[in-house]
Amino acid sequence: MAKKLRAALIGFGGMGHFHASCYAKQKNVELVAICDIDKKKLEQEKEAINLGESGRTDLSTVAKFTSYEEMTAKVQFDMLDICLPCYLHAEYAVRAMKDGYHVLCEKPMARTVQQADRMIRVARETNRKLMIAQCLRFAPNLNKLKEFVDTGKYGRLLRLDMRRNGVLPVQKWYRDPKKSGGALLDLHLHDTDYINYLFGMPQAVQTYGVMRDTGGIDDLMTAYMYKRNGPVVNSEGSWCKGGWFCSIIAVFQKATVESKGFKEINIFKLDKAEPEVIKFEKNNDPYFNEIAYFAECIVKNREPEQCLPTSTRDSIRIAAAEERSARSRRKISLK
Repeated sequence: MAKKLRAALIGFGGMGHFHASCYAKQKNVELVAICDIDKKKLEQEKEAINLGESGRTDLSTVAKFTSYEEMTAKVQFDMLDICLPCYLHAEYAVRAMKDGYHVLCEKPMARTVQQADRMIRVARETNRKLMIAQCLRFAPNLNKLKEFVDTGKYGRLLRLDMRRNGVLPVQKWYRDPKKSGGALLDLHLHDTDYINYLFGMPQAVQTYGVMRDTGGIDDLMTAYMYKRNGPVVNSEGSWCKGGWFCSIIAVFQKATVESKGFKEINIFKLDKAEPEVIKFEKNNDPYFNEIAYFAECIVKNREPEQCLPTSTRDSIRIAAAEERSARSRRKISLK
């Protein structure tokens, strides 16, 4: 058996726990170290966020550190898994690549387009692999929907509606829009990125949004405008709702496809009374899948075509246009 890659993880909050719990059964990579400035977090076996509980993580053989400097000095590893707050993504991704590590970084890629561009430039200069963990690109049910769009199995896609809503996170950094980007960049970006993954860069966006709790855009609805005969595409995101809810509805010429979560899709065909249900019993964890995919790209020395950093940079660009649209209450063109 080939020797596994060695991964270190920095940022052991909720998403850090979700990532850490995915390493035990990985084929090509093992977790050897974790780092967080809060020593108490390093002792927690699990943590809950809006998606639910991360699952227990066995850290008995994992080295624990409270600084990046100490971790890199004492442990040898091949890739850094970054689960820090988003305003730190670019800083540590650039630092890690310059130190010789491949980088898997949680979304959003960076706080600004300029920071994302710097990450891409350093990846090229250092010849390191860089991928952003945009989890919807690794969800089997949403890749099945992409297959329907690409193949035209149910005719042309007429309309796509995505919704991702929850409550305001309790951590203080989320409440500073200069750090989090508000609900628009932290939460809603999932759907913006999936729409970019399906269709590429829109010609323009029109966003109706409000500032309520953070000074950022905390509740919004965006229309993504593509070519004249393209689908009607919109998505809603919010930190102002009473609980967690996400859904996707795709209206094709011959069927409507609906999904909530990652484990199944429902296909409502025009001539059928009951929906066809496709369940994804295996490989339905997008967090496991994205780590496995990136590790395989490193092992086989290939670029992460499913989630190229240039593409996820474009998602940041779209989100920035959405914020400008929400604040100005006008349509913003993207050339």
